[in-house]
Amino acid sequence: MFKHLTILPVIALLLSSAACNDERQVELPKDESTSTKDNKAAQSEGKAAVDPENRSAKPGSSSASTPNPSGAFEAKFDGLVTQKAPWGDIEISVEQARLLRGAKPAGFPSAAKHSSSDLYAILDVQLDGSGDQENDYSKRDTWDLMLRDGTRVKPLNALGVVLPPRGSKSAALFYKLDNDAKLEGASLEVNGKDRDALEPLAIPLDQKTVFASQAEVEDLMGRSFEPEDDSGLRFQILDAQYGVNLVDSGRRAPRDQRLVELKLRVGYEGSRDEVSFSSASDAPRLAFKGRTFAPEAFDTGTIANGDTRDFVLVYPIAEAASHIDLTLDGGKEELESGIELPSLLDHGSAAARDGETVSSQDDTDEDEFVSNDDSGSDDGSDDSDDWSDDSDDWSDDSGSSCDQWGWCEDSSDSSDADADSCDEDFEDCSDDSDE
Repeated sequence: MFKHLTILPVIALLLSSAACNDERQVELPKDESTSTKDNKAAQSEGKAAVDPENRSAKPGSSSASTPNPSGAFEAKFDGLVTQKAPWGDIEISVEQARLLRGAKPAGFPSAAKHSSSDLYAILDVQLDGSGDQENDYSKRDTWDLMLRDGTRVKPLNALGVVLPPRGSKSAALFYKLDNDAKLEGASLEVNGKDRDALEPLAIPLDQKTVFASQAEVEDLMGRSFEPEDDSGLRFQILDAQYGVNLVDSGRRAPRDQRLVELKLRVGYEGSRDEVSFSSASDAPRLAFKGRTFAPEAFDTGTIANGDTRDFVLVYPIAEAASHIDLTLDGGKEELESGIELPSLLDHGSAAARDGETVSSQDDTDEDEFVSNDDSGSDDGSDDSDDWSDDSDDWSDDSGSSCDQWGWCEDSSDSSDADADSCDEDFEDCSDDSDE
């Protein structure tokens, strides 16, 4: 019994020690609570001090259509429609578009001043060439971003590429925008080295578009002509195209004008051994409302007696023209009248086109338009074999016989004037014009 009583003091000592510890635990929560509140306040103050320009945007904090005006972000334009548009013998497409603010992006032009608080647009473009000549776009800085409200934004940099023959190149164009700018409804406007020189090409970023380029002039396809003079020259039109963009020759029409391209075979049969053929004096001209249009200068060719040579003639004409005449001798001799030009997609009907700009064209005092620029011409490889004596191919059911040039003489007693007035292959032989 005494053995058990000896442990009672020990138990009492342990209970007293526990009571003391409980008292200390009651006071500690008060101190910890105060410290926690102070730490939270300090952390809150630290967060408020962070520079928003150095903070990455959280998911959902910004988008292409609603950028965060106070923070850094980069947003891809999801509404982009990638489509190829013709520019001469090049096809241009916008492969990617994005808006960004913040740190300087890769490839940003070194000559431009960058600010982390400004809004920028970047367009990644692709150029695919189909021509045989090199295109130097290393200094081309006239491809503007046109916003929906009509605002023109010029690029901060040039394309900086040289497109090899039948090659492809990519480039990035940078634009500085207002903070509230958007890419919806915007377009890339392609221009020549001078914005006022060539007809611009607009490539919408978010709208599928069929682009105007060129169309056949059916009234001229395959036609043959022989002047009334004694020059000994004869002409056959192998191909006739009208448009704002000529793919084969890599040409873009001058601003407010259109182009007619004739692939012309010229033959000579006369008293001399050979004759020269030049654009200024010998080539056919186009006429519209009393004005004549000579072809752009091309390499003068010499044609041997009994031989032929092919030329490519390019005529800049008034945009307002819906019908033209084909003439010789500076417009004195009419070869074909009332030639209907096909309508292009950027203007609708030819009649509508005629009404849009005819007033501005009538005010000019120029009698003709002759460009001093050299145009690409076929150096006239000898295709005389194509003029073999296949006269049966040129005969028709009426009994008329045709020579190697396609000129037909009817076996009836009709006059020479009537025989020269039309081809049996074409139903419309009238000389009436709709001008």
